[in-house]
Amino acid sequence: MRISRIYLTQNLISGDTITLQGETAHYLTRVLRLKSGENFNPFNETDGEFSAAITNLTRNQLTATINSPVVNTANPQILVNLGLGLSRGERMDYGIQKATELGVSSITPLITARGEVKLSEDRQTNRLQHWQKVAISASEQCGRTTVPTITAPNTLTNWVQENKAGIVLDHRGSDAIAEQTIKDQINLLVGAEGGLSEHELEIAQQNQYAVIKLGPRILRTETAPIVALSVLQYLFGDF
Repeated sequence: MRISRIYLTQNLISGDTITLQGETAHYLTRVLRLKSGENFNPFNETDGEFSAAITNLTRNQLTATINSPVVNTANPQILVNLGLGLSRGERMDYGIQKATELGVSSITPLITARGEVKLSEDRQTNRLQHWQKVAISASEQCGRTTVPTITAPNTLTNWVQENKAGIVLDHRGSDAIAEQTIKDQINLLVGAEGGLSEHELEIAQQNQYAVIKLGPRILRTETAPIVALSVLQYLFGDF
């Protein structure tokens, strides 16, 4: 039987008792229908992953005892920073979800010249909270204890200047992904639905980004990072 994994921000120490309320308690008891005496695995970046047993249930909360640590081998071996062009609704969610499963360390939504998504300050705050939940859920599912940081939307120019040297995906590229020199960090840039402008490609190249073409077909913005991350993990990571 598969053990459910739950991301918690509180400290996790063997032998301690934890009390869970709100959405987390609802998910464990109402959605997963766990009963007293059954186990789940809480985890976070700082303390790692543990086995925990539910000791008491009420309508609105549960208590559990943290038992032994769980050996985790799913955390990525290379650090990947993804700059992902802002796209609409489910496309952005899908890109964040799959990038998390494929081992990215951080994701920055990027404001690009051809991007059609505009976020007000209030909406930006809501979307950031939503995207972080998507990343947490994907981390729970895929087995890693590290959750990618979703940073506030940035301009493409600022992002490539702050994350110099990397790979930009574009159908006009001529460089080969297998010929890149990768050490322990990769900066990956992917545009929005309309792709990148010539000026944006020039800015990326000025900041030491190799322009990579992923085969003969033009890929959607939510497909391109999945393909690139899979190849990068195969060549330089843990595949």
